[in-house]
Amino acid sequence: MNKGLRWYLTSTAFYLVPGGIQMVLFPWLVAVYLLESPMRLGVAQMAGQLPMLFLILWGGLLGDRVDQRRLLIFLHMLMVVPPLLMALAIGLGLVVYELLIIWAIVGGILGAFMQPARDAMLARVAGSNIQRIVTMVVGVQFGIQILGFAMGSAADRVGPIVILLAQAGFMLAAAIATAKLPDTPMATDTSGVKRNAFRDIAEGLSIAWKSESIRPAIILVFAVGVFFAGAYMVVLPLMVRDIYNGGATGIAGAFAANMVGTCTVVYFLMRFGGLDHPGRAMILTGFTSCMVLSILHLDLPEWGFYTVLYFWGMCGGISMTMSRAIVQEASPASHRARIMSVYSLGIMGGLPIGSILLGWSVGLFGARNAVLIPAIGMACVLAYLSIGTNLWQVKRRLIEVGKGGE
Repeated sequence: MNKGLRWYLTSTAFYLVPGGIQMVLFPWLVAVYLLESPMRLGVAQMAGQLPMLFLILWGGLLGDRVDQRRLLIFLHMLMVVPPLLMALAIGLGLVVYELLIIWAIVGGILGAFMQPARDAMLARVAGSNIQRIVTMVVGVQFGIQILGFAMGSAADRVGPIVILLAQAGFMLAAAIATAKLPDTPMATDTSGVKRNAFRDIAEGLSIAWKSESIRPAIILVFAVGVFFAGAYMVVLPLMVRDIYNGGATGIAGAFAANMVGTCTVVYFLMRFGGLDHPGRAMILTGFTSCMVLSILHLDLPEWGFYTVLYFWGMCGGISMTMSRAIVQEASPASHRARIMSVYSLGIMGGLPIGSILLGWSVGLFGARNAVLIPAIGMACVLAYLSIGTNLWQVKRRLIEVGKGGE
């Protein structure tokens, strides 16, 4: 493992702990601390996702135009501030639903510029075997977020202020680790022609849509955002609260069970060297994931609920790693941040839709019945991808260091 990759993984680990904390703490503050309704939780989750929808492509453009390392350091430092301000507001007794919405929106704005640059930076430190490194990064992502879940689950016992201060501390550590990464200067444009931002963004969209490898992967992650991520972010916390009478610990346990399943799959992918037919694996495990999720419709004991989430996470691990690897492998280096922003837009664009749809569905049908909606919806999308695209034929490929693409 080269020095750049080591610092990239270290930076990623520090960055993802606050993300894990946020995934538990935010719905806990809305659903348990403020006792808001399912629909209000869905709206709150959507608020943090909407900036991604509108800004992620601009984040990709910026990631292709500037030194990604310096951009990431700057953004990490900015992300230290919101949890400190939120801790102050809680200490003064000023927390209301609207303030949580603002907090979510600010985080979403910063994340929209962070994610494409981080994704593009990966290809610069990974070497030629992108699938293996993407698998490793996803393993770090989900494994480290479990630590964040454990910390977030302590909100019931130690209160949210301590958790928010820890969140800010980890983000500061991420900024320091990012400073150890190599510089990534962009190629200088000597043509003298002023580059049009909208045209540059359109180029990234065009390359992604015309690629027979990238397009179906992005369609799949959009559906994952609508159906599976929406269920993950909205339905699971409400099932913990309404069916199993749980709080922050229960919500953290649900997320952690899912991610332990993902980490299990990542371990075996790393051990056996990855998959030669990633598209085929995504389709097969996608259908399996639909069947596993539908089991939550049954009246399960609490241990059964967490067991199902573990196996659901195993299925999701294939989709998360293989789809990201396919897009990284097929992207030209000159447009990688922009194309990875399109990939992120796929899943983030689906999340607000899924959050509202499933928040409304839980309020209308109840949490157990609502899980059938994403299971059926995702199965329909997978059927289309199997028949209407060449995702089944997509094969693994190596890229030249610093290059890549179709």
